Amino acid sequence: MKAKLSGESSRYITAAVLIGVIAALLLWNNPIVIWAVIGAVFILGFREALALYDLEQHAGFYALALALWATSYFVANPIESALVACMILASITAYAQRLSPRAMLPFLYPTLPFLALYSVYKDFGVSHIVWLILIIALCDIGAYFGGRLFGKTPLSPTSPKKTLEGVIIGVAVSIVVGSVAGIFVLGTHFFFAIFASLIVAVCGVFGDLYESYLKRQAQVKDSGSILPGHGGILDRFDAVLFGAVGMHFLLIFFNDFACSRCMSLLNLMQ
Repeated sequence: MKAKLSGESSRYITAAVLIGVIAALLLWNNPIVIWAVIGAVFILGFREALALYDLEQHAGFYALALALWATSYFVANPIESALVACMILASITAYAQRLSPRAMLPFLYPTLPFLALYSVYKDFGVSHIVWLILIIALCDIGAYFGGRLFGKTPLSPTSPKKTLEGVIIGVAVSIVVGSVAGIFVLGTHFFFAIFASLIVAVCGVFGDLYESYLKRQAQVKDSGSILPGHGGILDRFDAVLFGAVGMHFLLIFFNDFACSRCMSLLNLMQ
């Protein structure tokens, strides 16, 4: 009982510290600092991913990861940095025949989602990062308490403790509160705010599920131990990472769609 209480207290303390650090970082809103902090978290998550994929902690992997993150600050589309890294690894694998194709897995996850997270900030600003975190947090909280109160149906064999009822409640909470925040705080379109909140919340659910799958395959409880009471970086950021991919895609897609429709309308008016 004492050990359980100690574990719970460390979990709450870590959560409070994380919230404080993230809040301070977002309020400061310094582009170089945010890029550097996300990059540091990415490298820690990348290290955990190498272990989950049962890959050697080779210095070359870290050198390539650091190089692609460095270039992400300067390129218009940071996600392309990961694609170049995968191409380099594929070329080395084919030429030297010393690497397994599995070596590309950490450059797909968590690298691409971390770049998507940075891209949300770079392309749309700190307000959309706050919106992303809000949607994911609401879904997580709603699913936890909803599952405890009404959960009966397991969501997936990958994560038997999560229930379908809990996930539905969590997604519903995210849609209601997330869409209100999107409409009245960010000024987004009514239907887009609802749709984006839904998609990001669902992406977050599957991000958490994918991380659980990797841990089951690796036969470990947590991806790491750097966050007391929470486990590793990927344990804490799994839902945010998948949510970032969904949010960045939606924002880019609908921005481009809206721009193309406006241009078509202008052309018709001329």
